[in-house]
Amino acid sequence: MALIPVMKFGGRTLQGKSRFGPNEDRLLDECHRAQDLNEIYRALAARRNMARAQRLREVARDFILPAWKQGIWPVVVVSAFDWATDKLEHLLACIDADPSPRESARLLMSGELRANAALAIALSAVGCPACSMTGREAGIITSARAVGARIEQVDTEYVRSLLSLRVIPVVAGFQGYYHDPQTGRDEVSILGRGGSNLTAVALADALDQPSCTMFSDVDGLYDRDPRRYQEARKVPEISGPELLEWESFPQVIQREAVEYAVAKGVDIWLRSGFEPDAPGSRIICRRQG
Repeated sequence: MALIPVMKFGGRTLQGKSRFGPNEDRLLDECHRAQDLNEIYRALAARRNMARAQRLREVARDFILPAWKQGIWPVVVVSAFDWATDKLEHLLACIDADPSPRESARLLMSGELRANAALAIALSAVGCPACSMTGREAGIITSARAVGARIEQVDTEYVRSLLSLRVIPVVAGFQGYYHDPQTGRDEVSILGRGGSNLTAVALADALDQPSCTMFSDVDGLYDRDPRRYQEARKVPEISGPELLEWESFPQVIQREAVEYAVAKGVDIWLRSGFEPDAPGSRIICRRQG
């Protein structure tokens, strides 16, 4: 079995801990001196984009390039940038209280498409061949519903063809496609919130990998949110079925992703997206013995 690490990066990991980069006090001063709202908006957008570009270079340098330099080509899955999906959902609600599921899916999936194209560009800029992929291009076949779909099958032909060419696939998580028998056409679909986790697990299973790794702003699994509770206790290792019994399910991983991992026998590693050497937590889903 060839080693094909499947790495998933969350939105906060891609965005960075500081939305506008260093020296935010200086940026605030610039905004106070601005003459109008458009000038403020341009200043914020420019700083945010510079911070994102720097953060994407860091993700490439610290997590993806080390494997590539060892002759290992991972499959990368990304979420949308931090808050991107929230903003798209707000836009959707402002337009229509009961929008078409088809158009809702197409709007909400656009966040991941920005993020994976940007990361592919960042990788290519440092000489590492990469290709962004939609969920459909990655072969994520779902149930026949536009919103809240479930993954039913994964066709890895295109992903494997890129790997054979030594190109890193950068897959937009949270999305797939299905065939609509009424129209005779393929339609895009989106998974539930946090669906990029499910995308990563499904790809790892389809590529015959024993595990996948989720990188986020939390360095593992805790019994409660460590960002809110100082007394939170880290759980270095736990079985998937045991985790699914938790009354309060952790936000760091999607429940459906763990259910899929248990069904398919794919272990999940939860690791820090900011400290490459920090020990993470392992969710054991592979059948023992």
